[in-house]
Amino acid sequence: MEFRSSNTVGYAHYQGDIISNVSSAAVPVSSHGVQLTGGSTGGIVTAAGDETNIALNVLGKGSGPLILGAATAPVTILSSNLLIGSTGTLGLGQTSTGNVTIGSTNSTVFISGSTAPFSGFLRFSDTAVTTPNFATTNIMVMETTHVLAGLSTATVSGSPYFLLANAVTNTTDCSLVGAFIGTTAAANEVHCRWIKASTLTVGGSTCTVNFLVIRM
Repeated sequence: MEFRSSNTVGYAHYQGDIISNVSSAAVPVSSHGVQLTGGSTGGIVTAAGDETNIALNVLGKGSGPLILGAATAPVTILSSNLLIGSTGTLGLGQTSTGNVTIGSTNSTVFISGSTAPFSGFLRFSDTAVTTPNFATTNIMVMETTHVLAGLSTATVSGSPYFLLANAVTNTTDCSLVGAFIGTTAAANEVHCRWIKASTLTVGGSTCTVNFLVIRM
């Protein structure tokens, strides 16, 4: 096929629609093609043919990429059932600084195989956690309280969150054994439970605790 035009002006204007590749039996038959049209809301590219339902393929040539939209314009995909598939690696990301958001306030995200909706992760790092002062030779459990921004005040009681905590720089003889959200907790408030199992007194210190909150 000849892709280059001999038209030195370099452009053409049409007042109506353009339909390509739909032909009759008098010439080589192609029952499906493309219609270029437009309206008050913008330009329109649609599949053309006699049938009610016809697929539309948009693709680059060879290994050339398909690029939708521009850096300064949003892209909206409307679908009753959207499937994104790939024979290689499927990635969601940015070519520059920015965020990738999956889901919205009006939608629920499910991971394949799961029966519970997934609402994302919250990650926090508290670098100045004061560990308990166990001024006793007895085995003892004590708790500390932390504020993690982003936990909903409306749902924190009977928590829809799964909470993990890890003390990464604790040098005292006590251990972080768990983290939880109490049923009467204030907004954004979580608790860490520490245990001293030795018969020695253990003075307070500071450490870093990393938190991972899984929204259910």
